[in-house]
This record gives sequence, C-alpha cells and structure tokens, in this order.
Amino acid sequence: MNYNCSLVPTSYSFQHQHLEGITAFSYTPESDCYINILLSEASTAVTYAIDQRPYLLKNGANIIYYLQAGTKVEICSEDICNRLTLILVAPESLHFFHTKYQKNLLRFKDGFATKCDARLRLLFEQLAHISQEDKLYDMRKDLILLEILLHQIETLAVESQTEEIIVVKSHYEKILLAKQIIDEDLSKNHNIPELAKMVGTNVQYLKKYFKQYYGKTVMNYITEKKMEHAKELILTGDHLVSDVARLTGYKHATHFTTAFKKHFGFIPNSLKYSFLLYQDATVLTELEQIFNNIPL
Repeated sequence: MNYNCSLVPTSYSFQHQHLEGITAFSYTPESDCYINILLSEASTAVTYAIDQRPYLLKNGANIIYYLQAGTKVEICSEDICNRLTLILVAPESLHFFHTKYQKNLLRFKDGFATKCDARLRLLFEQLAHISQEDKLYDMRKDLILLEILLHQIETLAVESQTEEIIVVKSHYEKILLAKQIIDEDLSKNHNIPELAKMVGTNVQYLKKYFKQYYGKTVMNYITEKKMEHAKELILTGDHLVSDVARLTGYKHATHFTTAFKKHFGFIPNSLKYSFLLYQDATVLTELEQIFNNIPL
C-alpha cells in the first residue's frame, strides 16, 4: 500500500501518522519542518531515503530530521509486523531545539537518533488510547506528541549555568528500575542510598527524578505500597496481624500497627474484625436464603 502524506505542520499543532505492515510512504513538505520517525521495538529494520540518499532505521530506534521545503522523504516497510509513527512539526514549535540544531548542522547532517525506552513506550500507549470522541482529543494528542519530542530532545543534553553537558538519556530507566525493585518484594526495607547504588545513580538524582516521575518521594511510595499490600493481606482473612507485619518488612507488630494507623486512620485489627463481621453477615444471609427456599 502506498501513502502520500499531505499533512502540513503548523506552528500551533503537530501532525502524526501511523504506518503498519508492508507499506511504502512518501512525503515532500511545502515548507521547512521537522519529521520524527519512530519504529517500534517489535518491528524489523526499515529502509528510508532523504532526497534519494538511503538509510536504515533499526527496530526501537527514533530519528529526527530537519527538512527543507521540497525535500522528499521515502519510507519502505517490508514486514507485516512493522509499526511506525511519524510526527511532523514546524520549526516554530521547537524553537528551543531548532536554534541548537541549526548551530550544529554538521553534527545533525544525518539526523538526531535516539533509542526507544520505557517512557516512550508509555507515551505511545497513551497516544493509541485517546478516544477521537473526546472533545479535547486534539489538545491531548498534541500534548503527548510534544512530550515524545521533548523526551528525545532531552537525551541530547542539558546545559547547566557552567555549560557543563549532562546526559539525561537514562533518567526514566533508572527511576523505573528503582520502582520495580521496590515492588518486587515488599517484605524488604530498602533505603535510598541502597536503591541508588542498585540502579547506578546517586541519592540526590534518585530523590529528584523519582518524585518528578511518580509525584511522591521514594519513602512515601514505599510506605504506600507496603500499606496497600498489608490491607490486601488482612482482607484475605488468612493472616494474623503479626504475619502481615512480617510480610511487609516490620520486625515488630506494634511498629506495623502504628504505621498502619498513621496511613489509614485506624488499626489493622479494626479492618480484620470488620472483614470477619462482613463474612459472618454474608454467611447468615446465604443460610437464610437457603432456609427460605426449603418447601414445607
């Protein structure tokens, strides 16, 4: 199947197009613009050409090109499993990046390439699940597309006041790994220095970016996960409070009870008794229904 893109990016909107399977695509912009080509990790490599100069895009890779008006882009996908997303945007929408790009034309002559990561995968999922019936569809789409672009551009560099180059490409991966370590075993009591060492960063980095991505501190996240897990264990009716305390990393049941009450506003035994009373009431109701249905 062949596509000829007629989308024209504007200074206030992003345009995007999805390509799937075996297909050929071509686009020639009428005005200068950026094109972002993103290939899913489940795809095989695809070939593309910029003004007939051939390139190969590997699976999970992303490339940003600055196209002058009249520059032809051609993409050839030869695998049914391939999934590509194309984003078109006017330079005015990326003025913060455009200036740097234009100052380093030799560096960017073959585009600016990045690798797909967990954060990009999440953004792609969000983009795919926006309902077109949503009255704010265009605004939500543009915000996600902008975040996709920003995340890739962040991997270029962040310049501090001393003009020191700080690579930030692995921010999300390290923070996600820390979260996974916490979630895997809630009976462990991780501290921030230990977690930072495990994911290959420092304490300040972990504290700053964990809160930035998840909206809460590391320790608040750990406490919240432990308490929610404790509540689930109690509501099974299969565990003593002392067992729940041990399974959530507390050596003493009294310390667990204090933490539980501080988090939920009531002690764990209150929840356990409420659950047992609910169970008894449910059993009585079922027995009453059975007896009421017995013919005399």
